[in-house]
Amino acid sequence: MEVDILSGDEKAEDKQLIKLLLKRLAENKNELRTLSTNNPNWITKVNDAGIYVENETSREKFTKGEKKNPFSFITYDFLLTAWEEFIKVRSASTKDFIETKGSSSFIMGFFHELPFVETELKDNNYFIKLKEFTTDRLPESTLKQTLKLLTEIINEELDPKTISQKFKEDSIKRLKLRARQGLKILGFLSEEYKIQQQILNEYIDTRNTDVFLSKRMLRHPYLKITYQLLSLLTGIGKAEKVNLLTEIGMVLVRNSLGSNLMVHSVAQNRTRNILNWFKEIGLVDEEWNVLDNKFDGRYTLTPSASLVREEQIKITIFDLVNHINQYIANKGFFYRKEEVINLFLSLKTKPFVIISGISGTGKTKIVQWFAESVGATEKNGQFTLIPVRPDWSDSSDLLGYVDIKGDFKKGKLTEVILNARENENLPYFVLLDEMNLARVEYYFSDLLSVMESRKWDEGEMVSSTLLSEKTAGKKIILPNNLYIIGTVNMDETTHPFSKKVLDRANTIEFNRVELGNLSFLQELDEIEPVKVNQELFASKYLHLKDAYKSNEQLIKTITDELILINNALQRINAHIGYRVRDEICFYLSYNEESQLMPFEQALDHCILQKILPRIAGSDGRVETLLKELFSLFTRMEYVEELDVQYDFKNAPYPASAAKVVEMLRRLQEDGFTSFWIS
Repeated sequence: MEVDILSGDEKAEDKQLIKLLLKRLAENKNELRTLSTNNPNWITKVNDAGIYVENETSREKFTKGEKKNPFSFITYDFLLTAWEEFIKVRSASTKDFIETKGSSSFIMGFFHELPFVETELKDNNYFIKLKEFTTDRLPESTLKQTLKLLTEIINEELDPKTISQKFKEDSIKRLKLRARQGLKILGFLSEEYKIQQQILNEYIDTRNTDVFLSKRMLRHPYLKITYQLLSLLTGIGKAEKVNLLTEIGMVLVRNSLGSNLMVHSVAQNRTRNILNWFKEIGLVDEEWNVLDNKFDGRYTLTPSASLVREEQIKITIFDLVNHINQYIANKGFFYRKEEVINLFLSLKTKPFVIISGISGTGKTKIVQWFAESVGATEKNGQFTLIPVRPDWSDSSDLLGYVDIKGDFKKGKLTEVILNARENENLPYFVLLDEMNLARVEYYFSDLLSVMESRKWDEGEMVSSTLLSEKTAGKKIILPNNLYIIGTVNMDETTHPFSKKVLDRANTIEFNRVELGNLSFLQELDEIEPVKVNQELFASKYLHLKDAYKSNEQLIKTITDELILINNALQRINAHIGYRVRDEICFYLSYNEESQLMPFEQALDHCILQKILPRIAGSDGRVETLLKELFSLFTRMEYVEELDVQYDFKNAPYPASAAKVVEMLRRLQEDGFTSFWIS
């Protein structure tokens, strides 16, 4: 095994390089905020010895004469000590900065501004953490060799999986295998070296391959970090750039097995490859300075834009749900935590949820604040509200249409879909407001069908075509990071839902109003949004066998309960099918994995929103069914008297039981009942 040992002089040089990076970072940041309190710190001056930092407290003390200066002076030696403390543990909270503990909050906020540092929230404590990569994510081949292989794949229909068999000479085989790895980095090949046909077609059709390759490179996390670092290093020598980027690579990158950190010689080689890739397509000049280039007037890369970091933090699902709940609690409406958990689990189970309820209960607001809490807003395009119109009779208003000239006019949802496809690591939320003002089946059936078409392809969840290339100019499929929530009011102005729609959504009811509950308004701390990665919301189960491997006993328990309920539902031909069973199992599996709710409470939500909405009618069979369900949900017998007040404290499924009582009493009073009548 190759081992590189650095001399004392080399270690001193590395410290000088890190000092240079921190100095450049300080020069580019006028303001930064502490992670836990979000308090501002202002960098007012930077010199060769250190940085001058002011905050609200220091300015106030200076104004009162309690402090000689409004600033604190932080030396680079102090920052370098903190840097060593950080990289030693790799994931650090304020407690890990021992020698520099007096300024640990500022240091964490400052280091967090580096493009290779991410934030993590664990047990309500913030950590800064080094992003990690493996050497197979860094190019081992020149761009010329990589693109030569791409040409062979296109023109000679070379199968990249068969390179080892096709090329017998070792030296050529090694070059081709390295080039193949480069194509995987650029996204032309999957992890299993399968050709990504859509990306390949876009490359073939593009008018400017430099623009296309620039975009592909800057979508790659490590290449993007390198580019962002180069933006900070404009004007310094080529040797210093290589040495600093090599040093950072040795901190961030492990070998392909993920065990040992990358050695100096490998780090330097991969760094030079990246820099030469950038130079060949015009991202940097001969001195590896970032260029302010406009390619063909359609794509702009500027140093300032490259410094905009993605403020995503790593967080567990348990902590994320707590954060969302606390964020919404600050907004003036009262929701129980289990309602927030239910909305999250429903979206994770399937990216289509219906929220029903009387007007004014906050259906629209909970969706808006839910999205906002994770950094999705109308301003950044990750949250979009689309009001449904009564005259919608097909999908053209939502998806788009071909006009009289033959040009495709994008609908609002299609615009969101295209944005979501460009930013696959971010969640996108669409709120269809009052979605049953028009018949849902008329304008939404295409989406429902495509949503059901999702399947696994080379480890990735993909859907059928939503809009064909002939219609839209390019093939459009449903992205996995798009979440659609519809709000509905059930009255004389709206249309009821068919079983087709109800089968394909979780239906969450918001009818509870507690006007007298004002406790949630008292002494609330301001909660800032947290930008999170799409992977926290992403479904990982499509078929029951996906979940069964790790949740065998849980799924057996769920199935036993559903069989009892289904036997009763068959009375009026309202029994559930495999789709509903599977989605209930997915919901409860996600809940169990993150320990969000007790089993009975989670299943109670599933019964309420996946099974009871199917029940409607006016005859004796419906009444008998509801009474049978009441017994299943409460382990009690139903009493006919209207003034009986039930205590569901010990009932297995209290929310479902309460809904059944409501439906029974409506049937007795009006001669007809359904889930939607309240």
